[in-house]
Amino acid sequence: MIEIKNVTFRYAGSKIDNITDISLTIKDGECIVLTGESGCGKTSVTRLINTLIPHFYEGQIKGEVLIDGQNAKNLQPHQLSEKVGSVFQNPRSQFFSLDSDSEIVFGMENAGIRREEMEKRYENVVSELGIEELQNRKLFDLSGGQKQMVAFASVCALQPSVYVLDEPTANLDPIAIQELKKLIIKLKAQGKTIVISEHRLYFLREVADRIILMDKGRIDHEYRIEELLNMSDESYRQLGIRSIYKTELELPVLKRIPKTSLISKTEKTSALEVRDLKIGYQAGRPVAEHISFAVNTGEIIGIIGRNGCGKSTLARTLCGLQKALGGSIQCRSKRPYMVMQDADYQLFSDSVSEEIRRTDLGSDVEHVDRITNKLNLFEYRERHPMSLSGGQKQRTAIGVAALMDTDVLIFDEPTSGLDYKNMNKVASILRELAQTGKAILLISHDNELLMKVCDYVYPFGRM
Repeated sequence: MIEIKNVTFRYAGSKIDNITDISLTIKDGECIVLTGESGCGKTSVTRLINTLIPHFYEGQIKGEVLIDGQNAKNLQPHQLSEKVGSVFQNPRSQFFSLDSDSEIVFGMENAGIRREEMEKRYENVVSELGIEELQNRKLFDLSGGQKQMVAFASVCALQPSVYVLDEPTANLDPIAIQELKKLIIKLKAQGKTIVISEHRLYFLREVADRIILMDKGRIDHEYRIEELLNMSDESYRQLGIRSIYKTELELPVLKRIPKTSLISKTEKTSALEVRDLKIGYQAGRPVAEHISFAVNTGEIIGIIGRNGCGKSTLARTLCGLQKALGGSIQCRSKRPYMVMQDADYQLFSDSVSEEIRRTDLGSDVEHVDRITNKLNLFEYRERHPMSLSGGQKQRTAIGVAALMDTDVLIFDEPTSGLDYKNMNKVASILRELAQTGKAILLISHDNELLMKVCDYVYPFGRM
């Protein structure tokens, strides 16, 4: 049993309490879902359970956290590793190895598990998660979603009694989400305790016992799953949470093939033309090839496909971060600007305001303030970007893109860590940018977002 008793915590350097007077009891075998607006304290609660607070994340703490009757402040994270397994929002931050196989067995090796048992667990977890294609792969070659699956596999191999999952579906495609769902159902049937911080709720309606809605560091309300199932879509919107039901993707497929001539500088519609493009890292081993499409100004095109099919590689190639292996890319003016899947790679300044001001249009203070307000970042404008939650970092990177002077913008999973309210804010920004004549490529597994903003979808790779 996990007991959180009247806990208040403030991170070192923070001017306000990040979680306030939290009390929560989680019974053995329960599946609890923490949800709420980005930055509401969900991740901080998970850090209380795996004791990263206060042993790794320093700060002022009041109250008690008990794990099976033991006070967490007396337990170091490594002492709980066989009892509590954690998958972080950014899986890259928990890797210790260079290849997938070594990473999956790393925890078992440190726990001193016999080789025969390790091999058995390894084979079982690979089979249960359906990740045979991720065996013996370099971690740096994997997509964000594939890294998440490897991180989950490494935790499952230890067979802990408590699973703490922070945004486990953030970068997963729909098929991978279904595989994850099946495994969570199986773990619960085995009596495991599962704590999930998550915005996407639809895949959990058959396994969650309680939904804990958080707001500004406090528990705002607690719902039994049956209560949410009986609510209307309007009720979900009022609560600011994602729908408990899956959104089906019903958009026309982009079939426009580029013209044989190059884009004219006076052309009114074409912003980007891709012809017979081949992408990848080695000349003889392309990730994808024969890619041809054209995007008009003012259009938003959703790029969809399985994890690892090459969507992010396509984005990096289009904006010039890596060379094409063949074919041609023609842009109306400047190279496209991309917001990466991992916002940490492109946040450089000491504050949110400075980050957005460094853009082409950042000298316009009124414009910067409008963007920070629009993205619900105004109150964080003087905060260092690295001190923000994952969702807040994403919105900061999107704010930077919104003020870039280019005709084509590429967003790679821009709402992977966002709640319903902030997903809508991002959708609004994307529509505004399209209305100004920008062409937008949107790589996403988020059907709610795709349905709100896209004109077409472009299925990429194997589906």
